[in-house]
Amino acid sequence: MNTRFRLVGGALALLVSTSVASAQGAWSAEPSQTSPYSSNPVGQYPPPSSAEQQAYHRGYQGAFTLGVPVFLNVDKDVVRPGADLNFFGGYDIGYAVFGLALGAMWTPMNLYNIPGATVAYDRSPMTRLYLAPEFRVQVPNNTPILPYLGVTFDANWWRVKETEIVCGGIYYYYCARVAVFRFTPGMTVKLGMAFRVSTGSYIDVGVKYSLSGTGSFFFRREQWITPYLGILFR
Repeated sequence: MNTRFRLVGGALALLVSTSVASAQGAWSAEPSQTSPYSSNPVGQYPPPSSAEQQAYHRGYQGAFTLGVPVFLNVDKDVVRPGADLNFFGGYDIGYAVFGLALGAMWTPMNLYNIPGATVAYDRSPMTRLYLAPEFRVQVPNNTPILPYLGVTFDANWWRVKETEIVCGGIYYYYCARVAVFRFTPGMTVKLGMAFRVSTGSYIDVGVKYSLSGTGSFFFRREQWITPYLGILFR
């Protein structure tokens, strides 16, 4: 009887020791390297080029242009081509720009060529100061060329030299009797193209068509065109 119990106890002890050893081996084993997911590295996208960054630019835009205004439907012997200095600044959202322009324009006038003049006058400029909110639509792209179309609503102030000339019985604006600035409302449509020469810098080329109401200066609506050249930053 005792011999049977000793045999059974020895068998149980051997089974327990084998189970403990197996458990220790399982806990100390290295984890499996297999995974249901691929271990290949995730591909990296290349950073955008400078051209793409310029195409999708968001931020401020500024420009300075010099133009040559040419009045339409006037006596070309009196009203001559002049000079227009324009400064523009706005916020660029890619396809559109909202901004403000201000500038000064000078139009030389040969007062000695005014019909009906009885005294000698020299050449004298007509001065225009203006402030113009501007809305511009542009076409951003990866090329060095940025075409755009802009519309401005102009607040104009005009001044000419005081004269006593009677222009053949018709009182023209360049026959003013009082040399003060006078207001007229107006608007301008511009079509231009900017050519990128370096990152953020462009050569700006275009033409403007401007129309002014009579206001307190003109006696009819006046219009002029202005080809211009300048520098644009964005």
